[in-house]
Amino acid sequence: MPPVTLGVLIIIGLRFYGVPVWTTAIFAGYVALGIALPGMLLWRAVRGRSGWLVEDVAAGLAVGYSCEVMTYIAARWIGVPLLTAAWPVATIAVFLLVPKLRRYWRGTDRADEKTPFWFSAILSGGGLVLFYWSIIRFFRTHGLVEPGSLSPDIDSPFHLALLGDAKHHMPLASPWLPEQPVLYHWFVYAEMASTSWITGIEPEVLLLRLSPLPMILGLLVLMAVLGKRLTGQWWCGAAAVVITFFVLTPTPYQWPLNTWFSAYGTNVYEDGSSLRAQLWTSPTQTFGAILFAALVLVLVDVLTESNRKRWLLVALLMAAITGGKATFLPMLLAGVLLVIAVRLLVRRQVRPPALIVAGVAFLALLFAQFVLFGGAAQGLAIDPLHFAQISGAPFTAKFAVPGQAGLLRLLLVAAITVACWACIWPGLVGLTRFVWRRRPDLQIPAEPVVLVLGIGLSGIGALFVFGHEGGAEGWFMVSGRPYLSLAAVVGLAMITPSGVPTRRMLTWVYGAIAVGAASLIVIHQLGQTWVPTAARAGSSAKSAFYLVWPYAAVFGLLGIAVLLVIRSSFPAKGTVVVSLLAGVCLVTTPLHLHETTRQAEDTGWRDINQYQQFIPAGTMQAGRWLRDHSGPDDLVATNAHCFVLAGENPTQCDNRHFAFAAYSERRFLIEGWGFTSRAHEVAAEIGVNDVVVPYWNQQLLSDNDAAFISPSAATIDKLRDQYGVRWLFVLEASDPSAVSASPSLGEFAQLRHRAGKIAVYEIR
Repeated sequence: MPPVTLGVLIIIGLRFYGVPVWTTAIFAGYVALGIALPGMLLWRAVRGRSGWLVEDVAAGLAVGYSCEVMTYIAARWIGVPLLTAAWPVATIAVFLLVPKLRRYWRGTDRADEKTPFWFSAILSGGGLVLFYWSIIRFFRTHGLVEPGSLSPDIDSPFHLALLGDAKHHMPLASPWLPEQPVLYHWFVYAEMASTSWITGIEPEVLLLRLSPLPMILGLLVLMAVLGKRLTGQWWCGAAAVVITFFVLTPTPYQWPLNTWFSAYGTNVYEDGSSLRAQLWTSPTQTFGAILFAALVLVLVDVLTESNRKRWLLVALLMAAITGGKATFLPMLLAGVLLVIAVRLLVRRQVRPPALIVAGVAFLALLFAQFVLFGGAAQGLAIDPLHFAQISGAPFTAKFAVPGQAGLLRLLLVAAITVACWACIWPGLVGLTRFVWRRRPDLQIPAEPVVLVLGIGLSGIGALFVFGHEGGAEGWFMVSGRPYLSLAAVVGLAMITPSGVPTRRMLTWVYGAIAVGAASLIVIHQLGQTWVPTAARAGSSAKSAFYLVWPYAAVFGLLGIAVLLVIRSSFPAKGTVVVSLLAGVCLVTTPLHLHETTRQAEDTGWRDINQYQQFIPAGTMQAGRWLRDHSGPDDLVATNAHCFVLAGENPTQCDNRHFAFAAYSERRFLIEGWGFTSRAHEVAAEIGVNDVVVPYWNQQLLSDNDAAFISPSAATIDKLRDQYGVRWLFVLEASDPSAVSASPSLGEFAQLRHRAGKIAVYEIR
């Protein structure tokens, strides 16, 4: 009943946010029958048995995604995208017709692989919280129709444009500037494009409402599966979900964060949390996360059992991750190298599976970096402690101003961040017992534990070492967080007597969580409501004091509680201490939910313009008209290349103009030039942020704009004959984002459609 209830609530929620029930049913049917079911059958066949249904379905979803993407790339390349539907049909048919394979339709009879009701309830409850978070953080500010669709986050039109290009072209190009290849993680766009072709669902609906949902829920389930697989304990699976998603950086401040951080739900200090709007604004990360979790699950088997068939799953998932989210590959390599190093130190030998995995991961990393991404750095550079300059609280207080903060300030921010991590993952201390004093009652495999620990630690290391002008180094932390959480769960199991909490112990645990939560709430209520900038506080030293004292006070209260626990006679002191720290972090989730719910009650539950409207009215209607009346290879020119967001310098050109290509699913001669490899390179050369870097081919820009400013037979013919332009997508209203379009344009091109501020002309 819990997952059924969750499903019904999701259907109701999607209906409220503009997705008809029939559309949801079509999508759910395709994901279930076209991706998860054939993927599950393949998963079971390669492993040689049917296992825990929850595990088989979640892992099968990841396998199904991998097969779908690989099939679609080939089908789209030869010009028959609907051929993608052949792989699930053929797979299901084979498993129905071949007698030896029919057994994989049946589940397991093992009693220890039957899901307890309470476990199902916790996972479904976690899924419901994530869906509600999606509603209040994303759905309500990302409408599917105007005017709600005119003010999304900056990244969503970018993703939609690439999704549109993936529907009609292979290989991809940047449709807002086709001269630039897509040197980016693009497999998720192939997945959504395949889904759009087969189901007929609009790409916008898939991107903003449907496609990330099974990925998010699949990741949640795989974290629970991994927690149970590593420890053998059901409660550890549930704990892995809670720690991964809902144990957040303690937030003792009352004052609000800078708009960017509050809008995206980012925490006061970087903790790699997935409970932020980026679950939706970065579908590449969400897609890569479920693929990688399934790969780690396979590696748990590969590192502990002998089964050559499972290498097929390793190869398939590794191939999908190269273009799904290659960020995971160096982290995997780091984790496997740690496994090899520990084995050499302890046993003076190395098992072949670890060496093979390391070799495959290294080759996949090379392929991703130098073939898929063309060796591009995309703005990532060695820049230690860059994350400390863009952490929510110090950035808001202007304490660590990017490019100006001194080393001492950055070290202070880093120290607070690490202290917060100590509250999130105190269970890691329990791994010392795993090393020095094994628990014979817990059959915990050593190498998989070292693997997940190495993956998580590599995420922290990358966060400290690298920097990116857009803060992308934080994705290493986001990617590594689930695996640090798994390692912490193993440590927690090691310090829990008998490995399983008794009822008396649970009473103590709940009480400790309540005490930890109360400590944070008390300090939170005592704090000031104004932002402690140096000007407001009186000096930089006082600003630093206001950043530090709430945490010092919280840890002081916790210290008293810890002393009382240590002096008590209760045997599970370590578990209770961990619960105290967890309570401080757990309460941050309801605080976030409460604050955002209050905002929704005050401003509205849907079609909210959280950001300045930067997409011109009529873009969606005009774009879809052009899509329906032009060929996929028709080239379009426009007079709009920039926009100006509130608070930005009005004389600067923000080059992230993607919406026209996004809604028309057509390539433009030059719409914008942001988020391309060349833009990052030019930005590094001239020392400016890539979003305001000027376009490097002024001749092309001049030829493009001349057709709008001074239309004539010569200027229009030049676009058609020299550049191959067939259509003009014109922003007619006076707007700082566009060059003025002459009223005489209609004399040289035929007006075909007008919607809102947009006019569409055809060049004959």
